[in-house]
Amino acid sequence: MSTTTEATVFDPCSGCEMPCSIHACYPSEISKDIDQGSMIGSVEKHRRHLCIGQSIPPSQWPNDIKDLKGDYIAELLRVLKEKKDSIGYAVKLSSASVVTTATTTTDIPSHIADWYVFPDQIKIANVNIEQIEQVIQTLFVDDESIIKIKDKTKTIDEQLKADNNLPAFDDNIRCERLHGLWLLVCCHYQRDRRCGVIGPMIVDEIEKYVREVDLIDKVHWLKISHV
Repeated sequence: MSTTTEATVFDPCSGCEMPCSIHACYPSEISKDIDQGSMIGSVEKHRRHLCIGQSIPPSQWPNDIKDLKGDYIAELLRVLKEKKDSIGYAVKLSSASVVTTATTTTDIPSHIADWYVFPDQIKIANVNIEQIEQVIQTLFVDDESIIKIKDKTKTIDEQLKADNNLPAFDDNIRCERLHGLWLLVCCHYQRDRRCGVIGPMIVDEIEKYVREVDLIDKVHWLKISHV
């Protein structure tokens, strides 16, 4: 049975004590397995979170994104490992399921990605696999971004409020600020079935609410792999 089929066999209202016709509820088979313990310290410490946006459905992510088909993540991990000492801090890597924005017909879909970088809140679009090393050198090693992670004289909040310049790359790469609130929702089915079932439900509810209260330009989200 495929992961997509497994994720849809649950009645989304089966775990609700007061069911309604508007909001989906956690399936009872899933909700009873949810860990109610504290999440503090459950994620390894890191200074930057890099989400690699590609047109890959969350159901197709392997248990470990390091095993994702294609060369893109493998090349990215190679460069991060090679420059680990020069970077000097931990970078958390996640996959994100998005519609990529390749600008040329010669781009191979698996060799192109949009990067979402936090806490900088910037999007670096149209990064070809051959440009990975250049972008990592500029962003993480040289620390050229709207946030200087290695600058301990100013807080991240102070730097975000300042009118700092976006990093500069090759002409085909587009860099922009991400405005508003960004929510990262785990939808990684093969890593944790609870995330694969409940994650998309949460995203649907967020989207409904944002549209109802007219916050489309202020609240955004990404479906990401396990952190």
